[in-house]
Amino acid sequence: MSVKKIKNGTEWTVREGYEKIPDRFDPDDFLSDLNGNNYTLVKENRVRSVISMPGSDINENGIYIKYFKRGGYKEYIKHLFVPTKARIEWEVGNALLSKDINTALPLAISEGKRRLLIVTETVINSEELMEFCQSNYEGSLSVERESEKKILLDKLALLIRDIHEKGFCHYDLHAGNILIRFKEEQNVAGYDLYLMDLHRVKIFKSISVRQRMYNLAQIFNSLSSIMTKADKLDFIRSYGSNALGNITDKNKLVRQIDEQSSKIRNIHYGSRRKRSLKESSIFSRQRFAGTKMFFRKGHDTDNFQALIEKHNNALVNNERTVIMKRDSKTILTRHTIKDDTIQNVVVKQYKAGCLGRLLKNIFRGSAGRKAWVAGNGLRVYGFNTPLPLALIEKKLSGITTDSYVIMEEVKDSLEMDRYILKNSGNLTGLRMKRELIRGFAKTLGEMHNHNIFHHDLKTCNIMVKEKGKSFDFTFLDFDKVSFNDGITVRKRVKNLTQINLSTPRLFTFADRLRFLKEYLEQCNIMSEKKKILREIVNLSKPEKILYVSFNGDVTEDW
Repeated sequence: MSVKKIKNGTEWTVREGYEKIPDRFDPDDFLSDLNGNNYTLVKENRVRSVISMPGSDINENGIYIKYFKRGGYKEYIKHLFVPTKARIEWEVGNALLSKDINTALPLAISEGKRRLLIVTETVINSEELMEFCQSNYEGSLSVERESEKKILLDKLALLIRDIHEKGFCHYDLHAGNILIRFKEEQNVAGYDLYLMDLHRVKIFKSISVRQRMYNLAQIFNSLSSIMTKADKLDFIRSYGSNALGNITDKNKLVRQIDEQSSKIRNIHYGSRRKRSLKESSIFSRQRFAGTKMFFRKGHDTDNFQALIEKHNNALVNNERTVIMKRDSKTILTRHTIKDDTIQNVVVKQYKAGCLGRLLKNIFRGSAGRKAWVAGNGLRVYGFNTPLPLALIEKKLSGITTDSYVIMEEVKDSLEMDRYILKNSGNLTGLRMKRELIRGFAKTLGEMHNHNIFHHDLKTCNIMVKEKGKSFDFTFLDFDKVSFNDGITVRKRVKNLTQINLSTPRLFTFADRLRFLKEYLEQCNIMSEKKKILREIVNLSKPEKILYVSFNGDVTEDW
């Protein structure tokens, strides 16, 4: 049951027993109300903030407060006809609980002139299902862990079926919006699942097959790192294939859901890539005196402007200890920076010296902008790059002339060709060499599986770092990376040939064949082995091996 209450001219809807909440918070002066209170900022972006407050006289379990910022007049007019996000969360939360579906207990809601507030009870002793699964069920599992995962996925499938049967469709249904609540501290023997983040939930008389398939694709996508094909088949059995139309072949159902999952993933990644050019929780932008700057929040922008001055001074004074590379298109310099988390940075300048490049900047955007988006985009997909800190574009009459990308210098790593030369004693040892081959084949395969293509994938553009018994790989020259073009056989052959022609002969033909086999298995295209191998041999045979040693470029005959 809920009651209405007016406080400071603002109407509240409050669950019985929680009438004191309006006395504690004013939605239009919420930040001031937090002063002096013990709270944790859980999440913050341009649209909303999420605050966690510990147990008190309001609720012994603690409370969560979602604080939505109202938009302009257009949003105000829209909400004359449709409910606000806070109102949707309130109504859906109560509807779910009335149907015996677990979610956080809504306590109060207020819709002020400038701000919206919804207060819910904290779901204690819980964590996001996605984090829990990634921490406990990734990689090779023991028999006991495998059994735990199967039970959890079965329970999740039954929860989603129950949600659908009761008329709810969550249009942002991923494992990050589901909590796992343990009945005892971190005891996987007993737990419940809670549906969260309800402002994108809609209630229908019945849920269509299309809506069901879409929700399952969202779950498959969010748990892709732990779900095998067998897991997906079991998930469909637990959910009930009879609710998914006339398709009786469960393998076919899984393929269809996987295809939709892939589309969801590409849309999601594409959206996240573009955030580096917008104001967001991670990135910001500024304009000043013929310059446009995009930067990662948490760093002093004055440092970035000072770095461009240092970069230009190094070029004027020809400081060879600072200049790493200098040619007609790009210049790289290395500098120290006063920053709490970063010591050394690299400034990469993309020159637009000719008319053709200026025209490209007008119609396609600058090379620096492409590098900035691609570098942050690779990190979105989980691939390592030097951390991009800022993009600075110099403009003349609105046209970008030179652009600069400032990035963190890669530490404790070596280019792959130099790593192979330095560690030839270890790499001739079976275990280390095979682990390097397996690790890079897996990384390249995953990159191609995501439709990511590096147009200049030579070993000198790949940094290697030992990580225990495995390796981390960091990709350089990411201005030459493209997304979502589709990886054709021709593109696979091009990348594989680039690697083949830039790898020292310390890697034998047997090593190269092993790498190819691991890569093809990762991409699930072993049927193309003969064709791809023949193409690589034909392209490599007339050429010499060319790589960068500690003493400069080296060429070797086959």
